[in-house]
Amino acid sequence: MAEAATSFSLIGKTLARDVFNAHGLLLLTAGSVLSRPDINLLLSHKIAAVDITASSEMHFTSLQQSENVDTQIESLLAKRGAAETYTNAMALTKELFAKVTEVYIPPLRQFTDAFFPLLNQVMKETGLLTPIYLLEGSEKYTYRHSINVGILSALIAKLMDRTPEEIILLGQAGLMHDVGKMLIPQNILMKPDRLTPEEFDIMKQHTVLGAKILSSMEGTNEVIVQSALLHHERRNGTGYPQGRKGAEIPIESQIVGVADVFDAICSDRVYKTRTSPYEAAQLLWQQTLDGLLNPEIVTRFINYIATLYVGCQAMLTDGTQVEVVLIHVDEPMRPLVRRGEEYLDLRKHRSLSIEKMIS
Repeated sequence: MAEAATSFSLIGKTLARDVFNAHGLLLLTAGSVLSRPDINLLLSHKIAAVDITASSEMHFTSLQQSENVDTQIESLLAKRGAAETYTNAMALTKELFAKVTEVYIPPLRQFTDAFFPLLNQVMKETGLLTPIYLLEGSEKYTYRHSINVGILSALIAKLMDRTPEEIILLGQAGLMHDVGKMLIPQNILMKPDRLTPEEFDIMKQHTVLGAKILSSMEGTNEVIVQSALLHHERRNGTGYPQGRKGAEIPIESQIVGVADVFDAICSDRVYKTRTSPYEAAQLLWQQTLDGLLNPEIVTRFINYIATLYVGCQAMLTDGTQVEVVLIHVDEPMRPLVRRGEEYLDLRKHRSLSIEKMIS
């Protein structure tokens, strides 16, 4: 472990200790791989130096982070009776994804057997989504992301009044949407920095590879195959791999695409820290205004997500802690919050926004 001055030269380095601001607020956790937004965060809070993990300590740090994620799941979900269900789904999903090769593909039933108990629980108590986005750290991100996108895709289908069969199918499609990443080289998949154009071209192939894998999977469905192939397509034609536009993109693929974007923004990843569901909702809406996402899907989804967090604690962009008190119908992403004895209407305080949820 070594102390290093805070600068952009630390991008890609791993924190050896938690970092707190002058008010005792946790900014970044030990084991975080520093990204450009992390450095900006440290500089904005006037953190002059941080402790960085030496290369010989990297394996130990990774193990600690893995334990921390499991511990967080137990802490956050135990009271709701979902910790074991989520942990089991994550472990089995990881095990099954690891078995995927170009010559062997486990049947769909094995994936859904691991996932359905959790999906059923969330569908009965959708408030289980709130603690999921309090998890810190990028450990096991690929598997958590697959599970979360499956849950969100099914939830969106429910919000759009789809049949029970379609809700289940969208859950399966969301769960399997990134299976093609199992055939992407790990040095690209886990790179803690911006991909080069050549590396991004390789990464984009996960859509085609995923569709190929799922086409050969026992028990597959065309919706599941198409969602893996097309979840990065955008309504204005700027997506990939085929550059489809508008109605050329199946509605199911658009639903999975919205769920994919939302979860990615709300989760810590190897090259970025998570942001709040409110900021994620704002970014979804901006992408909708820019013609990328389906407004019918996004409108229903963000209004629902905003209401889930009433009563929850959050951190504003100025580093202060608040409680979400009331959601405004006209701007659900800018709620009324309470900071101590003071009430702030974020519609009027435009320089402030919710950076991340705390509890």
